[in-house]
Amino acid sequence: MFIWSSIAHIIALTSPGPDTAITIRQVSLYGRNAGFYTALGIGVGIYFHCFLAINGISLLILEDELYKFIISIIGSSYIFYLGITMVRASSLPEYDQDNSKNSFSIYGSFLSGLITNIFNIKAFIFFVSLFTILIDSIQGIFFYLYPIYFSITSALWFILVSFLLTSSKIINIHKNKLINYFLSAILCLIGLFIFIKSIHEYF
Repeated sequence: MFIWSSIAHIIALTSPGPDTAITIRQVSLYGRNAGFYTALGIGVGIYFHCFLAINGISLLILEDELYKFIISIIGSSYIFYLGITMVRASSLPEYDQDNSKNSFSIYGSFLSGLITNIFNIKAFIFFVSLFTILIDSIQGIFFYLYPIYFSITSALWFILVSFLLTSSKIINIHKNKLINYFLSAILCLIGLFIFIKSIHEYF
């Protein structure tokens, strides 16, 4: 059962979503290292989701429509905010971008990955579903190992994504203003879509 759950997790990781979008954003604006820190933030967020799911807390949250609505609104608003700020960062002079990179790439990228993942309602649903299947087979030390495994593999995937996006001159997206504007639009659209969908489902 764990093998099938791992496969499902890998498929979910490789599917485009907010985590992928935020990783590409950070790499585009601040470079490879920022992508690595974003990946670590996402990994910690995944561990948070696993911890909540394995203890039944996520299920309690998802059963309350108001909690789901609040999480979705916060998550969508943050993604939209990141899209807007990406336009501003792209329009800064080169000198200012370098200063911004130095001050933001570590903690800012980590927090961006963490917050985006934690307030991703789909992640709540996915790990509740995953651990509903796994819960009967989790005993002893595996109760602690499974969340760590999913956290590490998630971080490694987005570290790989960051590396591939900056591995050559052909696909290096760092400081490409055209790509930045495109990604900004994508982030804003994702945020708006989640926001509108959340309002529609709640009301």
